[in-house]
Amino acid sequence: MKKILFLLLLPIINFAQSNISNFWKNDSWYIDQIITRKSDSIYIFRIVKQNSDRRKFIYGTFLDFNADGTFRTWNTAPCGNGCFFNSYGTFKKIDETHIQLQINLFSQEGTCIPVTDTIRQNLGIFEIKPNEYGYQLIKTKN
Repeated sequence: MKKILFLLLLPIINFAQSNISNFWKNDSWYIDQIITRKSDSIYIFRIVKQNSDRRKFIYGTFLDFNADGTFRTWNTAPCGNGCFFNSYGTFKKIDETHIQLQINLFSQEGTCIPVTDTIRQNLGIFEIKPNEYGYQLIKTKN
């Protein structure tokens, strides 16, 4: 009975593992918020590639993981007016399903009071959970 159950669950297990490995293959993501000191859950969505028409832009909040272990989050708006946020930090891959984030710089500018915060802070370890739209980074308790 255990062997049958395992064989039935095998495609689900393989699907989840392949979804997680896809997380590490893409360096540009659309996210639901700028990463800040208070972040404890971040939704990450795959950026849909636009056609070659350069007049089309994607607006929103974005995240880049770089090969050197750094990340950047930023936002854009279609009108060019608004408060624009940036955060820079480092990440460490703990294993296939966990990532550690540290924020090194947060700034805001535009039609808001300019802020630059350079205090480094370890945000902790986040579990990478696939969902139907992409992934969710959920801060672990330990």
